[in-house]
Amino acid sequence: MPGLKRIYNILRYGLGDGARVRKNAAKEKAREEKFASGLWQQEQGIAKRHYGSYEEYVTHQAGKLDRIVHRLKETEREDLAEFTRRFGLCEELAGLNSVLCLGARLGTEVRAMVDLGHFAVGIDLNPGENNPLVLPGDFHHLAFADASVDAVYTNVMDHVFDLEKVVSEIVRVLKPGGIFIAELLPGFDEGFVPGEYESSHWQSVDEFSRRIAETGGFDIETKRDMGQHRRDHWYQFVFRKAA
Repeated sequence: MPGLKRIYNILRYGLGDGARVRKNAAKEKAREEKFASGLWQQEQGIAKRHYGSYEEYVTHQAGKLDRIVHRLKETEREDLAEFTRRFGLCEELAGLNSVLCLGARLGTEVRAMVDLGHFAVGIDLNPGENNPLVLPGDFHHLAFADASVDAVYTNVMDHVFDLEKVVSEIVRVLKPGGIFIAELLPGFDEGFVPGEYESSHWQSVDEFSRRIAETGGFDIETKRDMGQHRRDHWYQFVFRKAA
């Protein structure tokens, strides 16, 4: 219950301007301790969360929406403005029609694409009920034809289970010359610590972008510093599939 949670937070962190600082510091410490535990395994610049099976991964990831849906709805207008700003800066989107958004949750990024004149649809393991913008789907197994979309967008590469599989699916559905837009967070060597629902993370954002390019046979066309949005700093990478 929100009321009980609020009381708990007041008892634990107090009131006033310092309460948020203390709460964020506690959450960051917990994230660091979990990342340093045996739950995460690091290999060749990639840290992966340990799952007992693919089914366990799917169940874990699909459960996130229920915990954050109220916050997403509260910030929907602000998030829509931010997505619209970012996509407006992505010159490579100009003239492209169809856009597939991966891990789109409630579909705010899909709405931004539609508002900018694109034919867009999202997929997510758990899009919630009665979501007209996002279909149930798994980005490891896309239910779309080969070479069927002009662009693919995602900001959830830190939620993949199998990077090679996801990238191969993106390459498969992109038309020749199509673009993959990935918005990425800094790596763990750059100060970002994965939280409860990230399933993989990278040592540095530039090294990970090169990994994506090599895996998919992409050219890295653009890197943009998108700045800070709430607690996170984002970078937009545009990868292009060979024509």
